[in-house]
Amino acid sequence: MKSKYLISTKSSGLCFNIMRLIILTEVAANFKRDLIFLTKEDHIPILKKFNSKCTFIPYIDKHTEWFNNFTRNKNIHIVYDLKYIKFLKETYLDSMLGSSKISEFKFINGCKYDIEDSCHNFLLIDYNDGRYDTDIINSINVPMFDPGIYYNKYNKDILTINIKNNNPDNPRIYEFWDEILPLIKSDYKKTMLLISGNNDIKQYLGEKHNCLYEILETETNFSNVRGNNIIRGKAEEIYNDLIICATTDFLPFVKLRADYREVLDRYRDLNFVTEKVEKFDILAEYLSNFISIPGS
Repeated sequence: MKSKYLISTKSSGLCFNIMRLIILTEVAANFKRDLIFLTKEDHIPILKKFNSKCTFIPYIDKHTEWFNNFTRNKNIHIVYDLKYIKFLKETYLDSMLGSSKISEFKFINGCKYDIEDSCHNFLLIDYNDGRYDTDIINSINVPMFDPGIYYNKYNKDILTINIKNNNPDNPRIYEFWDEILPLIKSDYKKTMLLISGNNDIKQYLGEKHNCLYEILETETNFSNVRGNNIIRGKAEEIYNDLIICATTDFLPFVKLRADYREVLDRYRDLNFVTEKVEKFDILAEYLSNFISIPGS
């Protein structure tokens, strides 16, 4: 075997996948390992924008259902890890890299701080960031890149807001945005563009509060974490929204928490009000540092 490999085994939403790719690209380079990234098929064209040399492998049907939705338990995770290694080896790796022994694989569950190199030919990384996602991604510099789309559609005179709606059947979410948008509009005095994977809430809020919005292609998926269906933009639409936010005056939710604490305190029953920072917000702010606008 001429190469050693670092293999990302876990796929999630597009934003976290982009963050994983950026982080593991650096780790693989430091370890002098070739990077292999298993992911959802429709994410691959977008992920290639951030690492064109990585080997991307699309998930087979049922991969996520069988493994990625598993909740690790300290008493049984060793058995799970062995089953997962065998599944990855037989399903994806043997046909591409040749048959190998289970002893050649090391399985690591955790974030960048948990990953150590070893003598194993294959490092399988079930990447989870824990509480360090913002710190880790912001410690990495990437080459400036041309976003390819939307770089001249809006500018820094436009205030963009990621309208969270992780349960479209909850009227309290509409009440929250109805209360806070007029305050933002009064304080910033800018034209506001609403970003969201849920077209219904964008259209409702946009027309009521005179904000810009775009109707995009969406898909509905069940969230095991939330316990309900969530409407999201398709992968290409999410990427477009990221670039829009990165090239405008983006107002992340963490800023709303700091500036409108009294309002948010009345909506602590909404889980997005109290949870950690969303990956979309982290990535939009991060990418704003590395986008090269042609002609600027």
